[in-house]
Amino acid sequence: MAGFKFRLETLLKLKEQFEKNARIELGAAIMKLEEEKARLKVIEDNIDITTNDFRDACSGVIRPEKIKELKAYLEHLQHEKDKQQEIVKRQQKNVDIIREKLVEIMKERKVLENLKEREFQEYLKEETKKEQQQVDELVSYKESSNTADLLDDG
Repeated sequence: MAGFKFRLETLLKLKEQFEKNARIELGAAIMKLEEEKARLKVIEDNIDITTNDFRDACSGVIRPEKIKELKAYLEHLQHEKDKQQEIVKRQQKNVDIIREKLVEIMKERKVLENLKEREFQEYLKEETKKEQQQVDELVSYKESSNTADLLDDG
């Protein structure tokens, strides 16, 4: 009995390695996305703080230079927010692409694993059939030996 050998084992191992690499890549992409979202949150928080400062500057004693400065800074922050939102969108798209790639690799690996399982079950059936044939031959041999012994004695 030689043992079961899956003919596509190398391909299966390769798919498993691709899946592992894709999982690592996805993890890194998700971390990068979270970093970019955190940067966006900081910008949005700065906008909120500066907007409150702007409102305060517009009430009470009005200082035009302070208002101009805050308004310019708010415009700058809004521009930074827009850029950061684009970065977050691109990073989200990247995460989605990697996730789709991972799902595809997982499907391919699963197909190969199912094929391996079917081939293994077929192998087990063949081995059982061979063992049963050997048992049948052994029983037939013993019966013929016993019959020959009885004839010799008789």
